[in-house]
Amino acid sequence: MSKTPTLEERLKAVVRIMVEDYSRLGELDIFKIREEFFRSFYQPAGFGEGPDHPIVFVDSGHTGKAYSTDSFNFTLMNLGAIVRRGSNLEYITNSSGAPEVESYVIYSSITSLGFRVLIQPLDERQLLVESDRASEVSEMLSSLLTQGLDSAFGISLGSWDRKIRYFNRMVNYIISLMELSYCVKALGRIPDSICVLDGTLVRWYGAGGMPRRIGFDGLDIVSLLTGVNKDRIVGEFLGKIYGLAKTTKFTTIARSRRLLEGRGGYGSISVGSVGRASKMLRDVYVKDPGIAEKLLHTVVAPVYGRHGVYALRTPLSVDGVNIYVFSLYTRSPLIKLREGFVVDEASVEEASRRLATGVGTIFSKLTKAPGYPPHGFMDVDQLVRLRKEYVRKKFEPRMISFIREVSGRVNHPLLEVFKYEATKRLGYLRGFA
Repeated sequence: MSKTPTLEERLKAVVRIMVEDYSRLGELDIFKIREEFFRSFYQPAGFGEGPDHPIVFVDSGHTGKAYSTDSFNFTLMNLGAIVRRGSNLEYITNSSGAPEVESYVIYSSITSLGFRVLIQPLDERQLLVESDRASEVSEMLSSLLTQGLDSAFGISLGSWDRKIRYFNRMVNYIISLMELSYCVKALGRIPDSICVLDGTLVRWYGAGGMPRRIGFDGLDIVSLLTGVNKDRIVGEFLGKIYGLAKTTKFTTIARSRRLLEGRGGYGSISVGSVGRASKMLRDVYVKDPGIAEKLLHTVVAPVYGRHGVYALRTPLSVDGVNIYVFSLYTRSPLIKLREGFVVDEASVEEASRRLATGVGTIFSKLTKAPGYPPHGFMDVDQLVRLRKEYVRKKFEPRMISFIREVSGRVNHPLLEVFKYEATKRLGYLRGFA
């Protein structure tokens, strides 16, 4: 009689299959192509030195989709920044007069006239959307989204499902662009500074960028939120903004570790490395143009396509194990597929220089947290985080009270959106920190 396998033996059997399958991924053509392109485009480099600028670390904390229905979304959001000067950290108040943290409600809904977006400041002072601009900004965003979606999908009854799906995406996009917009305003207040956003600079869903048929892109939204002209945003501010993502895809982590060979450093670029990648893309394009375009977008993605703005992304690690993705804006895709895979050498050299100096400046001071993030990066995360106790014990009861007061009903359907106990009873908890 055979022995019944133990739990440990059953799990190990699955793990063996996992390890074996992973080791064979490199045998698949698509994985070989991606690996080769990755190693062609980047070349490992150590950390150098960069100029000593004030560094503005920007982050947000918000309730996400916790208060969403099929007809509206309600988001509570904190925005804030920490400024690093040398080794010293200070609140942004010291440098700009802005509040340490500013809070907003972003409300969006479907109406009989189209789509509504409402940006409501909750503080006496704001850096991003001042109280006296909030109503105008909300109206312009509502008009922009309504007209764009009508233009892209039409006004027939059958178009509503698609428009609603895109509208929900766009509202989340606006929320993510508020961090970038805050960065623009902070740079305008703090001379000679650079800004680091927590996360990637590619904020639309997928690396291909927002569909052009909608008639606008994220830069139009940033201009409305900040009140700053688009040409000034591109010419004066975008070159001073960097993204630093703590999390990325598993395959990116694996490729990055191999590229950096277990040592600290980042993926630098040069005219030579980008030229090698271009030759490879040309060969891939003959077989499958779509794959070639996707490969390029993994390293240089169009972010504001209507305005010719792209984001260069590169892997980075301090210890060779924990991988970040560092990103910066560029005015060129670096490799011009539509022009015969021409390498834009001037743009490559300019992006390479900013990449080296940006990494050197930002990572010149580190903390001892896992992955050794730059000094100041995790501090702003703590500053803006929405605490579970506040949300559940103060914010939600207050919203329930206001709904009852305004509606005059004890059991208005909207109460269910803000009832924590109702969600708990249904068997899931909201993921607040």
